[in-house]
Amino acid sequence: MSKNEISILIEEIESLDWNVQKEGEFTYLLSKFSPIGQDFNINIEGETVEQLVDNIKQVYDEFDVSYETYLWLDDTGHGTNGAPYEMEDVLNDMKDCEQMILDLYNALSN
Repeated sequence: MSKNEISILIEEIESLDWNVQKEGEFTYLLSKFSPIGQDFNINIEGETVEQLVDNIKQVYDEFDVSYETYLWLDDTGHGTNGAPYEMEDVLNDMKDCEQMILDLYNALSN
């Protein structure tokens, strides 16, 4: 795979409203705002387009909605650091983020 093919993939990801930043030689940070405005991001790695797309699927497969929700809750079960106050809202946003990853993978794997 050439750098040109990866550039085309990055353009496609950006056309899906994700921001892409190169973090290392083969590492990229993909970010997008969630439905409630959280600056959500994932890291993907790969030397080829196929590896990068497969890594997005792996991130989706390993995404733990409950754990990600927990990170945004204080010790009373309410949102913290700009997260919504209600736990259910934080949980639903994390579910939406999980779906955003899957939607990205589906769009790129077609």
